[in-house]
Order: sequence, then structure tokens, then C-alpha cells
Amino acid sequence: MSAKIYQEVVNALESAGASMRCSEMAALLNRLGFEVRDGKKAGHKVFVHDGLPGFHSGSYTCGHGRNPEIKRAYIGKVLRVLHQHETELIEFLEQTHD
Repeated sequence: MSAKIYQEVVNALESAGASMRCSEMAALLNRLGFEVRDGKKAGHKVFVHDGLPGFHSGSYTCGHGRNPEIKRAYIGKVLRVLHQHETELIEFLEQTHD
């Protein structure tokens, strides 16, 4: 089940194109156990994960306005973090969901 959750999140990000909304990104990251916080500047988001040793934080920027879209480059950046920590994320999900 935990590998399925991870793959669902990755698939959603890979198929998002340029239409991913800021709230959708936060919800997807939350499913994997990340905590998403506001950054220092408007529209900046920082995500952290207490269950990933060696991972400090990642970030992305949302556009402006109500529930803005995220540029494709930031989606790619988040995907690289997820791929880099795939094994640890799946292990974390197994411990918390099973």
C-alpha cells in the first residue's frame, strides 16, 4: 500500500504539466508525510520531513493570487527530491500506514 501511495503522488506530479495548483502540491506532499510551511517571501513554500534522515528541506514557489499554479520547473524539483528519497519515503509510509 505504501509503495502505491508513493507512486500515486509521483504519477500526479509527472502528469501535472503546468496545471498543478499550490494546494494540490501541498496535499500530495502531505500524503507522503511532508510538512509544508510558508517561506519567508509571499508564495514561497518550504517542505520538511522528520522521517527522512539526511533530508533537511526542499522548496517551491507558487504564483500569485488565490490558489496559484506552480511552474513546471518547481514540480520537477520536487520530483527529484522524491526520487532521491524513494526508498526512505516508502519505508516511512510502511511504518505509519500499515
